Amino acid sequence: MPPTERALLESLIVDNEDLEKLELKLAQFNIFEAIGVVRQELRHSNFLAFLLNPSENHRLDDIFLKRFLKRVLLEQYEPKDEKYTKISPVDIDIADFTDADVRREWQNIDILIHSPRNKLVCAIENKIDAGEGMDQLIKYQNTVEQEFKDCQAILIYLTPEGDPPSKKNWRIYNYSKIAEIIDSICISYKSTLGTDVYTLMTHYSTLIRRHIVSDSEVAELCRKIYTKHKQALDLIFEHRPDLQLEIATRIHELVIREIDSQKISVYFWGKTCIAIIPKKWEDNKLNLHLQFENYPKGLIIKVLICPHEDKSIREKIYKISQKNIPPFQKKPLTPKWTTIYKKSVLNPKDYEDADLEELMNKVQEFWRHFIKNDFVTIENLINTNIDEIICKDISVHPEDKV
Repeated sequence: MPPTERALLESLIVDNEDLEKLELKLAQFNIFEAIGVVRQELRHSNFLAFLLNPSENHRLDDIFLKRFLKRVLLEQYEPKDEKYTKISPVDIDIADFTDADVRREWQNIDILIHSPRNKLVCAIENKIDAGEGMDQLIKYQNTVEQEFKDCQAILIYLTPEGDPPSKKNWRIYNYSKIAEIIDSICISYKSTLGTDVYTLMTHYSTLIRRHIVSDSEVAELCRKIYTKHKQALDLIFEHRPDLQLEIATRIHELVIREIDSQKISVYFWGKTCIAIIPKKWEDNKLNLHLQFENYPKGLIIKVLICPHEDKSIREKIYKISQKNIPPFQKKPLTPKWTTIYKKSVLNPKDYEDADLEELMNKVQEFWRHFIKNDFVTIENLINTNIDEIICKDISVHPEDKV
């Protein structure tokens, strides 16, 4: 390491009171940090749904739900449609919501609350780091209006800082206020809650203040340390672990470990592509690849007909694939690369709610199922027709043999 870089790192860690304060705060045990719930949107939604559900065993009945809805309704609000202003905090206060049905991911809505007794429905769209999807809010609004025609609706857009939604009928709410509600309930109902639930709620409030909201003491310490030690922290960030590369490396190891190396060749083409080619395909120069394509927020597996100087070979492989759907997919033959098989292994939501080990467990489960099923079928279809594929005489068509 160059002396200047070493000096930068030493200045960061030696005699740094702010860093010591930060480490002390983060060293305090937190249940949610211990199980990996920091900025995982799905897990935050799960816990909020737990608190909002009067039927759960938190001993709060509908207290959290009512306090949450009242606070939301007190926020400044300029809806597009006046029908979204008919319900008031007073209506919530005098209502009994113990019949409320709280659902997760119903019609893709993060949290949906329906109280038949009060003819009320509430949809919550929760965003930690991700932004809105295209027409996402209008789609959810239309779904709520169609499915609960006899109900008054409250639409809530929940973000760390109270970001404005794209649609005016959605009310703005932020995580700082969630923490305030939790703290106030913990003070008022400590004896009712019991030690276990009280601890859980206070730990969640601490998590929000440490990691979610930007005005927390932890966030302020982080900004102060970064301003003072920008070069050292940029150097550390430059050498941080690369999840995409780690997934690619682990897939490469998995394939080599679980398939006979005498039967396949494995090529590690950087972190975006791992190709697995049966030796029989390679020896006969079929230019047919099975490969993982590894992206920052997605992993897919494909079988591709690759460019080949002998067009007849490409055509024969293509004809076999189109005569055997499934496992192959119906696709037009393109001049260079043609995908004849494709499946998603990991999707963006998997990355929101998992660490490396959890992601690799999903990859391993997929791979073991794939290798015993689709891969065997695909390999047999190609191998049993390989003599016809590499034959120069195209008067005999592979479909006559399949």
